[in-house]
Amino acid sequence: MVALTDSRTVVGANGQLALPALLALASRVVTEAVHLRLAAEGFADIRPVHGYAFSLIAVRGGATGVEIAAHLGMTKQSAKVLIDQLEAAGYVTRERSPRDGRARVVRLTARAWACIEAGTRLWARTEADVTTALGSAAIQTTRLTLNQLISAYGSPDEAIPLRPPH
Repeated sequence: MVALTDSRTVVGANGQLALPALLALASRVVTEAVHLRLAAEGFADIRPVHGYAFSLIAVRGGATGVEIAAHLGMTKQSAKVLIDQLEAAGYVTRERSPRDGRARVVRLTARAWACIEAGTRLWARTEADVTTALGSAAIQTTRLTLNQLISAYGSPDEAIPLRPPH
């Protein structure tokens, strides 16, 4: 029996936080810690979903709104709003697609690359802090366990996209 104890917590029959809730909570706590550090470095307007969009755009050297929507698991309209916000904040630009004159390609600006660099550094710092607090053996065990969990529930035939939950 799983009980919803409030709007944030799911408790299993054993009275402990259910594993999926615990995993989600751990991810959220660490992500929020990194975003607080990002804010202190001048990127207070960045949200976790922006990082997922940045990753796609960076890897591909640009992406259309349709590609960003598919990657993030959102509607094209939601992706357009997200891109509008990122453009207004100076993180992306839009250019006419060389393949399709009707489409626009979203590209990262120097501000986005600076944010990615800061985020990469801050994630590494956070991992180092957690390793110091818990010990490297605990981190190795956690990594192994999480990889086994992903393998058990992921499809061996296709890559699992790293994107926000929906």
